[in-house]
Amino acid sequence: MTTKSNFTAAAVPKSRTSRLLKLGGLAGRVAGNVVAEGSKRWVRGEAAPLSELVLTQKNLTHVADKLARMRGAAMKMGQLLSMDAGTLLPAELATVLARLQAQGMVMPKTQLLNALESNWGESWMEQFSYFSFEPVAAASIGQVHRARLESGEELAIKVQFPGVAQSIDSDIDNVVSLLRMSGLIPRGLDLDDLIAEARRQLHLEADYLAEAQHINQYNEVVQGFRSSASLLMPSCHEALTSTDILSMSFIEAEALDTWLKRKPEDAARILALMLELFFTEMLEYQLMQTDPNPANYQIDPQSGRLVLLDFGAVRRFDTGFTQRYKHAIDMAIARSREGLQDALEALGFFAKGADVANRDVVLDIFMLAAEPLRAEGAYDFGASDLAKRIQERGMSVSRDPNAWHTPPADVLFLHRKMGGMYLLAAKYGAKVNVSEIYARFS
Repeated sequence: MTTKSNFTAAAVPKSRTSRLLKLGGLAGRVAGNVVAEGSKRWVRGEAAPLSELVLTQKNLTHVADKLARMRGAAMKMGQLLSMDAGTLLPAELATVLARLQAQGMVMPKTQLLNALESNWGESWMEQFSYFSFEPVAAASIGQVHRARLESGEELAIKVQFPGVAQSIDSDIDNVVSLLRMSGLIPRGLDLDDLIAEARRQLHLEADYLAEAQHINQYNEVVQGFRSSASLLMPSCHEALTSTDILSMSFIEAEALDTWLKRKPEDAARILALMLELFFTEMLEYQLMQTDPNPANYQIDPQSGRLVLLDFGAVRRFDTGFTQRYKHAIDMAIARSREGLQDALEALGFFAKGADVANRDVVLDIFMLAAEPLRAEGAYDFGASDLAKRIQERGMSVSRDPNAWHTPPADVLFLHRKMGGMYLLAAKYGAKVNVSEIYARFS
């Protein structure tokens, strides 16, 4: 979720037809750019494969900007496809799709008022002493406003963009078709499991009553967290919550980036807390908030507590799956390549059989990812080039469609969260004793 004051207001296309036309226009624009670029190179006597003509910065920027303006599943699908960018997508596309995490598009005031009135009635404002029409945050599915009830209670009101829930299935089909037709995703890449999971996840995220339930569940389980006193999260205001509007207690907090720029010495404490929570979610609760967007983590300036936000992407894991995944981690820590291969096969990797072309690459990447857990003492994420080494190893096969393989959906969501933690630790130069944290779960 993006949090900034200079949002760009743009109406969200609501009908299925209008959203399809947006994507159709994008496909035509991409094709036109391919022809133009190919002609330029032909005049210069240069020959270029179609993939190079498609994967230009201009085309990729058009794709990202159009998905951002559509919001909803179109934008979210791009974000989900970027989860496993190191081994699933070309580097150029992965980079542009990653930009979708930071897009600041919001709906105009007229659409916002229509959404509020359709949920709360025409006299909705009577129960508030204050309601800010300027959003304090925005994401792919909705935007957040600050409000105050007549009772004095401060609320954060998340309002869903119109037409999002109704357009999920068609958006997903259209986006995947667009990316395939344009050559941005090879025709031979099997995305069926990921697409099916994207549908399930997006329908869940578009149901704010489900997110309210997630908040209540997470509030309950996190009470047993070893470091629960260091956490802070909102509670639901159920009387003003519906499928399209989520009302929560407002927490006055500071962006993680702002806090750590002022207090860089606090990075080790915060990232250690986040990694401890990650392993607790996976190995004890089997309940995880899987979106590592930095905007979902803020800091209470008074106490320094970590504020947890956005529970649309909460996922439950089967206990058997998490135990099998832990075994894979243990094998990687022990540098047992044979043991790791067996563990990954049990998890559903290498589903295409013994001839999977990227088997060695997957094993190498998993071994690399376990490096912080093998380190004795604090691992210096800031001084490490681990992310670069993982990306380079993944990129060694990313151009070969025959070598690509989509892991099980549970693995992708789990990797998304763990990778996000690693990247945050590297960004802020955190030194964390990851092996000590992980040893608590042995």
